[in-house]
Amino acid sequence: MKNNEPMNINEKLMNANEFKKRLVKLCLRSGLSDFPKAAMDQHVLLKSVMLTLGETAVFTEKEINAKLKHWVDHIGTFQLLDHVTLRRRLVDAGYVSRSSNGATYQIAESGMGVEGFETAVNHLNPTQILTEARAEIERRKQAYLTKQ
Repeated sequence: MKNNEPMNINEKLMNANEFKKRLVKLCLRSGLSDFPKAAMDQHVLLKSVMLTLGETAVFTEKEINAKLKHWVDHIGTFQLLDHVTLRRRLVDAGYVSRSSNGATYQIAESGMGVEGFETAVNHLNPTQILTEARAEIERRKQAYLTKQ
């Protein structure tokens, strides 16, 4: 994170609709090749990673790497971001903690991943959000081409 900058605690919590809009913008419309610089956008992406990890609270390094590779390949398709860098960002931002020997990773029970978003965000599926957004973009594209 840029200077480990947290979301502003005084701001209202991000709701599910705003989360969806920002996720679609960042992953499909921004043209970013690397992680965004804005702290709020970083938190949206990191939260989307957390939503793909599932209910398991503790992961081996191999398990978390597999899930992060899936996110990098299918959700946050940024050219300059790999699963190792993403894992480091999750740890640095407090979304997950790493055991002292690096063998396991545990989902944080508090922090920005929990406190910066309304509870409804926890029930979102980033893969589904982006699949639906891609379909809508394609539908609009076809409608535009048909008018030509």
